[in-house]
Amino acid sequence: MPMQIHPPDGGLIYTETDLHHFFPEPFNMVSSALFLIPGIYWLIKLKGFDRRYAFLSVATWLLLIGCIGSTTYHGLRRWPVFIMMDWLPIAILCLISSVYFWIKFSGKNYIGIIALVVFLGLTFGIRRFLPKYDIQLTISLNYTIMVLMIVLPLMLLLWKTRWQNSWLVFAALISFGFAIGFRVYDKYTSLSIGTHFLWHTFGAIATSLMFVFIYRVSKLLVKP
Repeated sequence: MPMQIHPPDGGLIYTETDLHHFFPEPFNMVSSALFLIPGIYWLIKLKGFDRRYAFLSVATWLLLIGCIGSTTYHGLRRWPVFIMMDWLPIAILCLISSVYFWIKFSGKNYIGIIALVVFLGLTFGIRRFLPKYDIQLTISLNYTIMVLMIVLPLMLLLWKTRWQNSWLVFAALISFGFAIGFRVYDKYTSLSIGTHFLWHTFGAIATSLMFVFIYRVSKLLVKP
């Protein structure tokens, strides 16, 4: 990564970042756009918003907002608003996913509220107590906590449903494992394009698998 000034958007510098180019991070930009594939697919399938699949409909819109934010953020590196659009919709999606799975498993709304409080506590705790550490590592740890808050109720829900469609979940977890690994490794690689784009690539695969799982689980509970 060549020496350069800090990006105008005030965001992080990745291995691929080169502000001398019109598109400072072409690989990160294109890989971010991969989330459009599941986003547009479910937008069409659910016809914008399907009340029978309300959670999946909301998740689809959050995914699309995050995709637009991430693609523009990595592609241009000019405006801070796109940094917010990059991470906030995904954080909200992880948060409501945790609550959704807890409620589906327990059948009790208050369990979902407790999960929400714990989730927020851990998320803000990481940002509060690790401010001086490696910012990339802190962000990666934050994403990992988000996933773990989903995995626990998800495993319980799989157990409750006798492990139906469990291969989708485990394939998604494996994909996310690769994704987080490539995200962390980006600062250590000697590749000029970095490995952050693989975080997006495997993240898009994991997201696609989980959306299919959510649809199938929801379908079991929805009357035609």
